[in-house]
Amino acid sequence: MSVATVSRVLNGHNTVNEVLRERVEQAMRELRFRPNRIAQTLYHHRSKTIGCILPDIGNPFFSQLFLQLEIGAFERGYTMILGNTVSTRDMELTYLHALTERQVDGLLYLGGLANDPAPDPEALRTLNDIAERLPIVAVNGDVPGAPLASSVRSDEIGGTRTLLDLLRRHGHTHVAFLGGQLDVTTSLEKLDLYRERHPGVPNHWIQLTGLTIEAGRTAMSALLAAGTPPTACLCVNDLVAAGALAVAHERGLNVPRDLSIVGFDDIFVAQVVTPPLTSVNHNYAEVARQSLDALLDAIEGQKPARHITVPTLLIARESVSDPLVHH
Repeated sequence: MSVATVSRVLNGHNTVNEVLRERVEQAMRELRFRPNRIAQTLYHHRSKTIGCILPDIGNPFFSQLFLQLEIGAFERGYTMILGNTVSTRDMELTYLHALTERQVDGLLYLGGLANDPAPDPEALRTLNDIAERLPIVAVNGDVPGAPLASSVRSDEIGGTRTLLDLLRRHGHTHVAFLGGQLDVTTSLEKLDLYRERHPGVPNHWIQLTGLTIEAGRTAMSALLAAGTPPTACLCVNDLVAAGALAVAHERGLNVPRDLSIVGFDDIFVAQVVTPPLTSVNHNYAEVARQSLDALLDAIEGQKPARHITVPTLLIARESVSDPLVHH
C-alpha cells in the first residue's frame, strides 16, 4: 500500500477504490492513527484559524454577534481568535499586526475603523496594507476605499425607517432622538434619517450622549428638564433605551401611556426591562453566516460581493402605544 494512497484517503479524494479505502481506514483504526493537523496546515499553507477584532466584548451587541460568528466558524472547521480592543485605536492596530503574524487565514473586523466616519490616515494605511495580503471582511461596518474582501451589514437604515414608520402609525409626530456618537457611522446614519423624517425639532430633542445605559439616563434627564417633551423617543440602541426608561419611571412617567420608547439591536436587555422594549433585531445568525461565507470564499481565492446587506427584523413589544390625548 503506497504512501500516496494513504494520503489520498486522508484527504478525502474519491480516486481510491472502496476495498482499498476500507483497508486503509481499518489500519488507521487499529493503529489509533490521528492526522497531524499542524503538518497538514503547513502543507496546505492554511492555519484553519480566523481572527476577529471587535471593540468591546462586554457590549451585548458584539458578544451576541461574536457568538454566532464563532459557532459558524467552528461548524466550518475553523478556530476563532478574538482580539478585544476595549475601544482603543492602539490596541486595534496591535491586534491587526498580531493576528496577521499568527498567520490567520482571514480576518473579521467589527467596529473601530469599520465604523469610523473619519479614520486616522496612518491607521487606514496599516489596514490597507494588511488587506492587500489577507482577506478581511468588515461585519456591520465598512472602510470605504479599502481593499476589503467584503462588507456585510444588517440594514440598520431600513430598521430605523421601520421604527419611525411604526411610531407614525401610532400617531407620534413629536419624536426625540436619544443617544449616539458623532464618531460612529451607524449613529450618524440613524440621525440623518431621523432628521429627514422630523425636520425642525427643538434642539433638546436630539441628545447625542453616547451608547451606554448611563448615556440613556443622561439623555432622558436632559430631555425632561428642558420642557416641551415629545410623545415618543427613538433610542440609538437598547442600552440607551434602558437608561432612558429607568429615568422616565423615576420621574413618574408611564411608558408607553405617557411616552413611547423604542430601542435597537434586540439584545437580552430589551426583554427584561418593564415594559419590554420594541426593538430591531440585526438578524444576527444571518449576518454571521453571510460574513463567514464571504470570508471563506475570499480565503479560497474567489471574489465575494463587495457589499452585502442583510434585512433586519422588527420585534414589537409593549413599549409603544398611541399618544395620550390631553383635554
